[in-house]
Amino acid sequence: MSLKDRVLAILDHSQKVQQAFASDLPEEERSEVGTFEKWSAKDELAHIAYWQGERAKRLAAEARGEEPPPAPSHFEQANAECFERYCNTPWDDVVALAARAQAELQEAVGLLDEERLAAPASESRQQPLWQDIVGAGYTHSLMHIAGYHVKQGRPLLAGQMWHEWGHLVAPLDDSPDWRGLVHYNAACSLALSGNPDSAVAELRQALAKRPSLTAWSKQDADLQSLHEMPEYQALYAPEHWWQAMEASPQAEAFADQFMRTLAMCREAVEAFPAVEWRKGDTLYQRPAGLALHLLQTLHGYCAVAPEESSDEVGLGADWQDKGSARLPSQGELLAYMDKVEKRVARFLVEADLADAEKRFPWTGSTLMGRAAYMLRHTQHHLAEMCLELHHRKLQAPQWR
Repeated sequence: MSLKDRVLAILDHSQKVQQAFASDLPEEERSEVGTFEKWSAKDELAHIAYWQGERAKRLAAEARGEEPPPAPSHFEQANAECFERYCNTPWDDVVALAARAQAELQEAVGLLDEERLAAPASESRQQPLWQDIVGAGYTHSLMHIAGYHVKQGRPLLAGQMWHEWGHLVAPLDDSPDWRGLVHYNAACSLALSGNPDSAVAELRQALAKRPSLTAWSKQDADLQSLHEMPEYQALYAPEHWWQAMEASPQAEAFADQFMRTLAMCREAVEAFPAVEWRKGDTLYQRPAGLALHLLQTLHGYCAVAPEESSDEVGLGADWQDKGSARLPSQGELLAYMDKVEKRVARFLVEADLADAEKRFPWTGSTLMGRAAYMLRHTQHHLAEMCLELHHRKLQAPQWR
């Protein structure tokens, strides 16, 4: 079976899922009037139809050799406009709209050849076009349909839907990104079906293969039943970070951002070949120096107790040393990063972020200002490291 035939078969299945959703709902759910903050079944279906229709228009224009209409630039604004446009539309008209959008999407895909389906979706979206189509025509709609069933107290039905999704789409690709998404939705299916241990095992594989899912996974309602499991918590952070996240809402927010930033920093350090690690035309182009500087700065600014020196930073090396050979190796730097990470977490646990800043007044008037300063400084130099990776045609870290 060709790639196009497989994609069309998946869209056909998605159409059946939408039709079943529309026909099987109790009358009281069909007639429910929603708000923008709490969508009804009709609002969910109109939203699905809107985005499938938008995607179909752009695909059809491209297939005809025309300039595709631009995609909406502000998704939340588009969602709000969609809600206002259809919130008072009769149920049967919204069902017809959804059926028409699905048919238009399938028709547009039928106009594309195999080469185009396998090519990048656009200059800014390097994933293959078929992934974009499956996302718009099946995955996105299922997120809303299964999510609606969960809110209505039907998690087993939602879990079955995600199980079917995985069975259909898993054979399409073996790339880490795609396999990560398959494992992720398998985790959702298992969590909703009351199999938490297997759900955590699938989620572990998902986050390893596709780290960009990490942020969403922590707020996904499908995984809510796993949140109190130590095995689930260990996927996101070791104990020192959990202590920081439980210290206060402010500490939790900073801990989450520092964890992501330092994880990207670790990936950036590991991405440089050893022969490139200490090279650079200027001090700000040497990866070893940049990484050492951002970590030593974090180390120093995390001083909490009055008697604690902010000058005794680790490794005893100077990031501005012109003798590049004296800069730490990647292994030394990563070991130091482990210590600094724990120190940042300890700062967030022990510091009252509302207290006045007395030690480093240039960072702000409170310790929260210092925490924000530390985060900004780390991200600034991490960005320089990523730029060096791009200049050297190396793989930069995935965004977290």
